[in-house]
Amino acid sequence: MVCTARVALMVAVVSLMLAPGVAAGQGRGKGKRGRDSGASAGFTAAEREVVTHYYADHPYAAKPLPPGIAKKLARGKPLPPGLAKRALPAELVTELPARPGFEVGIVGDRVVLLDAQGLVVDVLLNVFR
Repeated sequence: MVCTARVALMVAVVSLMLAPGVAAGQGRGKGKRGRDSGASAGFTAAEREVVTHYYADHPYAAKPLPPGIAKKLARGKPLPPGLAKRALPAELVTELPARPGFEVGIVGDRVVLLDAQGLVVDVLLNVFR
């Protein structure tokens, strides 16, 4: 009887010690909790409007992406290392708010927002008409 009480007490102490880690989301496994940080960091409506109006006034001849790379971009995958990424014009960069830790560029016929690791956070389609 005394042994069962000791075991129960030890189990309770160990579970209380592990509870803060589980509550903070530090469980074991291969979950995607860490990737969720950039989900709310997409283009704002004002930024979309600024980019769209800029390219309406300043035409740009963009070549479409190959279909496989376009699908990967839509899924939020990182860009392939050899894919040419172009910088936005300086005039447009000054009109957009500064985003520390993010980069905005042109990939094929899309304007993309990339995080520090190079993962695609958001994509603007149909900007170059």
